[in-house]
Amino acid sequence: MTRPARIAVVGIGNTLAGDDGVGVVIADRLRQRWMHSEEVLVAVLPGDLFSVADLLDRAEELLFVDAVAGDTPGEIRILGSALRAFAPSLHQTDIGSVMAALRELDVADPFPAWQVWGITIETPDELGEGLSPEIAAAAKRLEARIIEHVEALLAG
Repeated sequence: MTRPARIAVVGIGNTLAGDDGVGVVIADRLRQRWMHSEEVLVAVLPGDLFSVADLLDRAEELLFVDAVAGDTPGEIRILGSALRAFAPSLHQTDIGSVMAALRELDVADPFPAWQVWGITIETPDELGEGLSPEIAAAAKRLEARIIEHVEALLAG
């Protein structure tokens, strides 16, 4: 049996819904950085959030990257293991509720630590690919913070 990665960075979102895809965009960029690492797993959940169950035994800790609801687009929010991720609700549910349900179902033992790192967006009114300028700039800032966090975690 393979040893679990130290951390999984998991992008959430739908790139066909504009800014809602920011988590997937960041994860795709980070995948290049850690593609050969056994300590960092990078994954995406573009649809069914309950598919995260397949990742629970593959990492000691999960860092979800997602769009979250907020008054000012482009703010970075570190939500910890919030019961609700306050997503704009494009996924049927939020990752916090999914993780709570999976914990109750004893899907993994031990259950990994997790947190949500998000960027505030306005709920999209129409479909369309690409990030708005303020969300694209925030994505670069959040990507840098994630790299710093993960590298510090791996260093000690």
